[in-house]
Amino acid sequence: MTAELLIIGNELVDGTRSDTNGARIAKTLRGLGIPVSRTTLVPDEPDDVEAALREAIERADLVLTTGGLGPTSDDRTKQIAARVFGSKLVLDESVLSDVRSRFEERGLTMPEINVSQAMVPEGARIIPNRVGTAPGFALESKGTTVFLMPGVPAEMNAMLREYVAPFLEGRGHRRLEAERVLRTTGLPESEIASRVEKVARRLARTEISFLPSILGVEVRIVGRGDSPGAARQTADRAADRLAELIGDAVYAREAQSLEEVVGYLLTMQRRSLAVAESCTGGGVGRRITSVPGSSDYFAGGVIAYSNDIKKRVLGVRAGTLRTHGAVSEETAVEMADGVLKRCRSDIGLSITGIAGPGGGTDDKPVGLVWLGIAGLGDTTAGSALFAGDRDAVRRQAEQAALDAVRLRLAGG
Repeated sequence: MTAELLIIGNELVDGTRSDTNGARIAKTLRGLGIPVSRTTLVPDEPDDVEAALREAIERADLVLTTGGLGPTSDDRTKQIAARVFGSKLVLDESVLSDVRSRFEERGLTMPEINVSQAMVPEGARIIPNRVGTAPGFALESKGTTVFLMPGVPAEMNAMLREYVAPFLEGRGHRRLEAERVLRTTGLPESEIASRVEKVARRLARTEISFLPSILGVEVRIVGRGDSPGAARQTADRAADRLAELIGDAVYAREAQSLEEVVGYLLTMQRRSLAVAESCTGGGVGRRITSVPGSSDYFAGGVIAYSNDIKKRVLGVRAGTLRTHGAVSEETAVEMADGVLKRCRSDIGLSITGIAGPGGGTDDKPVGLVWLGIAGLGDTTAGSALFAGDRDAVRRQAEQAALDAVRLRLAGG
């Protein structure tokens, strides 16, 4: 069985928004043993959608589309699909009742325009939408199954997880490979590759790839075997060996985020954390508190953007700021000590830097960030020079700060 994806929407074709649906669907299908042979971004123009759908049906056993199922005039995917399949749209009273109930649950009256969402291709199986108002549909013709899903990621994800994946379970090839992922931060791709290169070449029935981003590098390991169990053993052995070679830069396996790892370590050690942020503007605190249960270990934070707040709230000495400046080792140390004492936490973390685009000098260029950490030993500080625009610098600073906490908790 082969699959094709049609991701529909002008905003995706012109770059206004990025396609996340295609990646999610492809990953889900790969886990079911169904390879995706092609993903096509299609504008909302009816002729383009119809041509792409007809071509995909001719090539693939399975076609999945997202987008164009809303109530507005540019949402025409199901009308086009009905034409391609030689059926007509009919009003489904049960769908209409579900759509109306969605609005009533929010204390709203359903606009008349939403009646169009209850128009269903005759003969289609309806995929319920428990998140939004636009139902999805499944159609079959000449041995090809077509799933039509909304473009809103939350709605599409729910349908994919709750209906499409269970429907396709067991229809793909028997999986004789297993995937493992090592998530790293703090080392460039070239350094990681050089550490594992010799060993990776000698690993039988194993494929290694590197997926870099500004936050780190994911090392993807695919192990193959004569049975699913053998494939898993191959992947596990390779992941263990490569993790040993890469060292402390590996912070997780599979899908764990760095903030989840830090939260786990804090919970296991019954420690608390407080943060003092300048250039990241609360970004570290946001990431920490995005993890459920973080109230058990996150004491609080201070966004000390101005020197006045650094002095009055965190206790940074005026002489330190005057002599060394806000972006300095000395200030980072005093910020970390200050937030540790004021929040009465086990660990105090500080971030101060120059995110840009302005504010840099020869001595302190844009991208320079100092990180301080206090508690569980001496108060220390270290600096890094991050590349990229303002957002990139801030995101890298957040990642480095969280990793400093991880290493302190691990005794690194």
